[in-house]
Amino acid sequence: MFCSMLNNIGNKKYCTPWKQKVLTYDFQNYSSLGKERTLKEVENAFGVWENVCNLKFERVFDGSQVMNIAFLTDDEKQNAEINCPYKLNNQKSGTLAHGFYPGGSKLSGDLHFDNEIWTDQKTVSGDGEYNLFSVAVREIEHSYLCTY
Repeated sequence: MFCSMLNNIGNKKYCTPWKQKVLTYDFQNYSSLGKERTLKEVENAFGVWENVCNLKFERVFDGSQVMNIAFLTDDEKQNAEINCPYKLNNQKSGTLAHGFYPGGSKLSGDLHFDNEIWTDQKTVSGDGEYNLFSVAVREIEHSYLCTY
């Protein structure tokens, strides 16, 4: 399964689209690719949506972001601050990531990724690594377009 949200909230009636045209984000941490490569891949994914939608994504550093981006293990996602209800472990559940629908919840707009399986290579070797850019493009869609 690519994204765990499909089976849990695959109904658009739970989604309230964003009203603002500039969505702010920040990273709680970075993938196994390291900070610079993680930033490049995720920011390029935001760029895909900026090119086709009337939205802008802007990174902020003051804690005011509406989208939190985190790379987590199942143990880390149970942290009281994050309290993510979905499994994130490609080896056990097959879930790579999930983006939370816009709306009124604390997690609205957040993007959670498995912490250990990413590559920035265009061709994936099949050794359990996935292209971060491709997965981020899909999950960003969930976080602001309410689609599955």
